[in-house]
Amino acid sequence: MGNSNNSNGYQETFRLNHNYYFDNFANGKKFFESTQRWLDDTYFLIFFGSSNNTHREQHVLLFFNLQYSHLQEMSAPLKEGVCFAIRSDLFKEYSRRNRLRDFGFLEYSIQESIILMDSDYGLIKNIFELIHQETKAPASDIQSSILVAYLNLLLRHMQRFYLRSMEDRVNELRLLYQDFINDLQSLFDTERKSMIILPSLALLAKKLSCTPRFLNDVSLKISENTAQRHIDNFIVKRTKELLAETDLSVAEIAEKMKFNQPQSLTRLFKRITRISPLDYRISII
Repeated sequence: MGNSNNSNGYQETFRLNHNYYFDNFANGKKFFESTQRWLDDTYFLIFFGSSNNTHREQHVLLFFNLQYSHLQEMSAPLKEGVCFAIRSDLFKEYSRRNRLRDFGFLEYSIQESIILMDSDYGLIKNIFELIHQETKAPASDIQSSILVAYLNLLLRHMQRFYLRSMEDRVNELRLLYQDFINDLQSLFDTERKSMIILPSLALLAKKLSCTPRFLNDVSLKISENTAQRHIDNFIVKRTKELLAETDLSVAEIAEKMKFNQPQSLTRLFKRITRISPLDYRISII
């Protein structure tokens, strides 16, 4: 991916401007050791390089921040690459919280990341070269804006790559979605008419060995509803059944649904149906 002269240049860049940091590395261990500290200092990390996870070289582009760090997970299969770290606060000018929320793949695990096609690799490599050249320019507000624009360009291209990947893997994703639905339904004991455990996105994603965001995106792709929405609808559906078929109070139903507080069930029910559980019971009498 690079040479020692480039690496020295990246280190010099960092000494001159602490808004960003460039470095080359030859293996996953070196990458992990040199980049872990930047996440702790609110940096946004981008890795571009090679992986040999399947005994052959593959090109990958991965993103990390303090909330979604999979550095330990990915250190083993990495072969070589370049890391670019940029301070998170540089994203404030275009509302980082709202914009990055659109890029679900930022929260995917290494196993859920895509492998770049050769044409994709060439495109991303060109953008990284533009980033490298810009880091050599004098530090200024314009330079920061240009770097953020390049990063946004990277994110948009990756968004397109992931959408294409989901189209190519749609049959595989349908199987994962069906497993999710089956696991969700299995959490309700039909004989006792109660939840075995309160369903949650984190719980079901862990059971399926995937990240919550990946499960949400797969569900959205297959069913046009997120996994979280399916969970909420499932809880409300079972609550409606208990309201219609029993004389249990809302508090008793909440206990059966494994909510710690009845108010939590009431809030969820009203958010989905627009009416309270008691009003729903009255409406069906």
